[in-house]
Amino acid sequence: MTSTATSAAPVLEVRDLEVTFGSGHAAAKVLKGVSATIERGKTLGIVGESGSGKSTLAKAIVGLNPVSAGSIWVNGADVSRMTSGQRRAMRREVQMIPQDPYSSLNPRRTIGQTLAEAIDPVKSNPRAHREKISYWLSTIRLDADVAERYPHEFSGGQRQRIAIARALAVGPKLIIADEITSALDLSVQAEILNLISRLRTELDLTMAFISHDLDVVHHVSDEIMVLFHGEVVEIGDVDSVYGHPKHPYTRKLIDSVPGGPGFDIGERRAAVV
Repeated sequence: MTSTATSAAPVLEVRDLEVTFGSGHAAAKVLKGVSATIERGKTLGIVGESGSGKSTLAKAIVGLNPVSAGSIWVNGADVSRMTSGQRRAMRREVQMIPQDPYSSLNPRRTIGQTLAEAIDPVKSNPRAHREKISYWLSTIRLDADVAERYPHEFSGGQRQRIAIARALAVGPKLIIADEITSALDLSVQAEILNLISRLRTELDLTMAFISHDLDVVHHVSDEIMVLFHGEVVEIGDVDSVYGHPKHPYTRKLIDSVPGGPGFDIGERRAAVV
């Protein structure tokens, strides 16, 4: 593939992806021919109830789940054909923001140490990366002096913002946000959604935003993909899918949203602190 073709390729392309757990009579096909594309600077919202295959897809993209069939392409490169060394390098290009930031932050490392390691895993001295650490903390609206503190000293919402900063500090081509607001109360959810919306614009992020909450996905995405029992039942422009759903399952998800289409996310928003 030429460099021109690579630069023009979508950041992420999933082609007829299948993931099966177990074997023989115990085999369970969790993803069934899933296909999706994320263009540079766009956000694809992936929505579905628990068990729909959302997190399985996310883990397959970052190489944590084996692929049974189909392929995953990142920046024009077929992940399934990469060597182990290429996969390790690719993992810096695709960063996942976890649902539970506390368990993903090392309690023995300061926030500065955590961010320094993301910036440069080889030379992860916070002093050497002081300016970059301050920049990423300011980006998530935290003061530079919090770099000396430990994860347990922060609230759940602050820890989630730190997890976002850590993912961004790596300099990835693609961010996967996996249910990042589900463990937070409504006012803190609003802070995180406001932050994501701002960063999408300021940093021109390319993102897969995963949630069971269609209203949340609606407000942070350019396109929506609806998963049901491991299959894509609907995909398209965010306003078209949310305003004019074609599949009964999508309608069910919309009907579960307080107020349905037009529900004002301002009702759950709070000022970002």
